[in-house]
Amino acid sequence: MRPLHKFAFIAGLLIVWPTVVRLVGLVVSPTAVGLISNVLWPFAIIALARSFRGPDEPIVPPRPWWRLTARPPAGWVLGAIYTAGELIGLIFPVPGSHDVVAVVGEVCGLFIGLAFLNSSIRLTLQRRRLQ
Repeated sequence: MRPLHKFAFIAGLLIVWPTVVRLVGLVVSPTAVGLISNVLWPFAIIALARSFRGPDEPIVPPRPWWRLTARPPAGWVLGAIYTAGELIGLIFPVPGSHDVVAVVGEVCGLFIGLAFLNSSIRLTLQRRRLQ
């Protein structure tokens, strides 16, 4: 996928996601909207990450289920950012954000970070075995 296609996909997600969340908010309670969007967001991020291939990465065969990046450094950076941010949010919550929606959001974000770290660990081990 070319960089412009990646940018368009991300921009589309950032426009479509809030629109869908607002439309769902017309039907269900704000707590339900928060829970639904927090639980579905990791699936959107993982689907997005799995669809972006590196320049030297073949389209066929499909990536292993655990692989989110073409090379380990990208996963290390994204994993560190997500994991650190969510751990900070869990350890030092914003005053008044102890509700279940905030905690579910932090845990789901932590899942994304750990998925990126898992991908980089496996890619690093795989490359070391090939050397």
